[in-house]
Amino acid sequence: MMIPEEELNKSHGFNFAPMIDFLFLMLALFATLAMSRAVLSDTEISLAELKAEKGASAKSELHAIHLSINAEGKYKWLTEFQEYPMETSLAIQEELSRQYQLGALPQNRTQTEILLHIDKKAPWEPIAQAIFAVREVGFTARPVYENLAP
Repeated sequence: MMIPEEELNKSHGFNFAPMIDFLFLMLALFATLAMSRAVLSDTEISLAELKAEKGASAKSELHAIHLSINAEGKYKWLTEFQEYPMETSLAIQEELSRQYQLGALPQNRTQTEILLHIDKKAPWEPIAQAIFAVREVGFTARPVYENLAP
C-alpha cells in the first residue's frame, strides 16, 4: 500500500481564519463605540415645545430670539413685526453681539434663549453652522418643536 507523498510531507501552515474573524469583531466593537460616543456628544441639544402662556411664570424672565432655517438653508431673524434675512451664520453672530453690546439682551447670557425654527427639509450643514455660531458668542441654541395638531 502506497501513501501519497502529499500526506507524508504535510505543510506546516497556520490557519489565519480565526484571527481574521477576531479582528473583524474587534473592528465592529470599536466602530460601534465610536458611533455611540459621537451620538452622545449631541445630547446637549434639547427640543423645546412652545405652549401658550396663561400667566406670568419663571420663563417670563427669559428673553427669546427666534431664528428660522428654511428648506434651502437660508436664515431669518424673526421678530413680532418683521422677518430679517441673515446671509450667513457669521451675520447671526454679529447681530447677537451687537444687540448684547447695545443692552438689548440681558447681561446674563443664560437668560437669552435662541430658538431655532427648522424646516424639516432643511439641510444639516446650515443648521450645524447656526448652532455653532450661536455657541461661539456664548449663547445656547435650541431647536423648537411646534405641535400643530389640534
